[in-house]
Amino acid sequence: MSSSTDSDNHSIKNLTENLAAPEKLVPEEAFDIDREKQELAYFISIGISPDSLQSAVIASRRNFTTIQEEVFASGLLNEEVHFHKLAKRLNLPFLNQIDANVVVGSQYIDVLLKRRGPLRIVEREVIRTVISPNISEAIRLNDHLIEKPELQNRLAIASFQTIKHTVWQFRKKERVKDTIRELPENSPEMSARHLMTNWQSFVCGFALSCFLFFASASTSLTMTVFHTFLSLLYLSSNLLKLAAAFFTADETNRTTTIGNQPLPMYTILVALYDEAPVARQLVRALDRLNWPKSRLDIKLICEENDTATIEAIKAANPGSQFEIVTVPPMPPSTKPKALQYALHGAGGDFIAIYDAEDIPNPDQLREAYSVFSTSDNKLACLQAPLVISNAPKNWLTALFGIEYSGLFRRLIPLLSYFGLPIPLGGTSNHFRRSALKAVGGWDPNNVTEDADLGIRLYRHGYHTGVLRRPTLEHAPEDIDVWIKQRTRWLKGWMQTWLVFMRRPLNLFKQNKIIGFLSLQIIIAGMLVAALAHPFAYLFISHSIYTGVTYGTGAITNTDKFLFFIDVFNLFGSYFIFFLAGWRAFIPLEKRDIKKKWLLMLPFYWLLMSWAGWRAITQLPNQAHKWEKTPHQPVQSKLIPEK
Repeated sequence: MSSSTDSDNHSIKNLTENLAAPEKLVPEEAFDIDREKQELAYFISIGISPDSLQSAVIASRRNFTTIQEEVFASGLLNEEVHFHKLAKRLNLPFLNQIDANVVVGSQYIDVLLKRRGPLRIVEREVIRTVISPNISEAIRLNDHLIEKPELQNRLAIASFQTIKHTVWQFRKKERVKDTIRELPENSPEMSARHLMTNWQSFVCGFALSCFLFFASASTSLTMTVFHTFLSLLYLSSNLLKLAAAFFTADETNRTTTIGNQPLPMYTILVALYDEAPVARQLVRALDRLNWPKSRLDIKLICEENDTATIEAIKAANPGSQFEIVTVPPMPPSTKPKALQYALHGAGGDFIAIYDAEDIPNPDQLREAYSVFSTSDNKLACLQAPLVISNAPKNWLTALFGIEYSGLFRRLIPLLSYFGLPIPLGGTSNHFRRSALKAVGGWDPNNVTEDADLGIRLYRHGYHTGVLRRPTLEHAPEDIDVWIKQRTRWLKGWMQTWLVFMRRPLNLFKQNKIIGFLSLQIIIAGMLVAALAHPFAYLFISHSIYTGVTYGTGAITNTDKFLFFIDVFNLFGSYFIFFLAGWRAFIPLEKRDIKKKWLLMLPFYWLLMSWAGWRAITQLPNQAHKWEKTPHQPVQSKLIPEK
């Protein structure tokens, strides 16, 4: 590699000397001046101006990275172009693509998905080592090649992205098989691969037989006992949500100022399928994140055959921090399978999950890291609030927005405050990678992977916190799409309940009485609330009819007690739903909701019940069916302009 000219040396000297003292971003001994000079000399020699490089030098010192990494991250130079130029200078072959069939690999090759390293390939029975060296390594390599020119036949240059893409392709079939069987084989009691264990099937059959027997012997008594049990479970769910409606978390605005310490690599995983319409919006939203681009590892995970989405992402011209990961087709076709597959290549200490239509607050990662860095390792996850950006669209999106407001800004903060289990939302979760790996990651067979993972973290002794900075989400705007989405959610909650109830005695010993009961109220109670809602109308109507026809004396004290509980459950559901969500709304959200839409609350709850019963019909034979929710780009007053 050629040396610098006098003019170049003068520019390099000015850059390094001017930045060393005045900036004082980090102690001088923390960075390598010689390495900086080598990098600057190279980039100036290929035509990048010293003025353009100044910001890269500052960023490299602040982020404890190399100038080369910052040059790529800032878009000053394309990674492929750089390595092509470097290969020419070293007089080595440049490979812009590598056939995975010629790779010499092992079961440990996936380490190359996370770190820069050599890849060995076989060409014409000759083993060639493919490298993507940094500038300092390239200079040393140049000297080595002068001494041993025969090495040129055994080396080649490729970009890091090309090497990673080749490794993803090399053992993709084996990797996707590993992804699907990891949790079922390592922790079968935690996996929803099979709906019920033999023991659970026996218990369910025995319980049903007993119910039918007692119902035939004493129908009235059996139905009263059953009615009482369901009503009290429904009531417990309502009381929990009522407490949440009046719960106010600490509204202190958490700082996002982290200081001068180096920020860790942050991996972002986004599973996409048939999401071409929102690809550009997603890339722009993630590009606005207030985190050094050189310390971001963004993986956009697509099905291998979803060419429309893949091409739409490429057309959005994503930066070097983005990587498209393609998942080979293999059932089950679920979001958690895609996330678990991409987890093999996640290089960050922290991992965030977003959905295709998400627009996260730019400072969300900084808030998450600030909380993680001041907490112990038992804080495994942080849930950011989800805000519906299209809530003013119609009555359905408005009520969806109120529901999310109550859930993410009231109920989840309450559960977190008291250290109770939290069924996570499916997006804007921030994890410690170590904790995520410790519990086995996502279950590819659970169609509500978020709730399952939240409960599993709790069972392993971890806890979940909450963030203040939200993510904007897009709600379904028509009933058919809403029903399919809610069916999948409720089906997954049923799967989750069946999984954690496989060994109820162990669950009780593991989580004590508070943990055990809270799990029943949070999961089973809310399922019963959805499923039993229309029956509350029937019970109330029957009691009123009996009282009017035969007089109140014909109603037993037990029936009167159940009548009042049913009335509270039915109308309390509407009131608490509205109260929790409305109290958490900001003025801008309240202003755009038409009051007449609130009259649709009873219908909204009946739709929930319809989705719940639809989920039950799918559970036996379509447990892993994933009904896709389509998304479109949105415009909203809540979305930042920049």
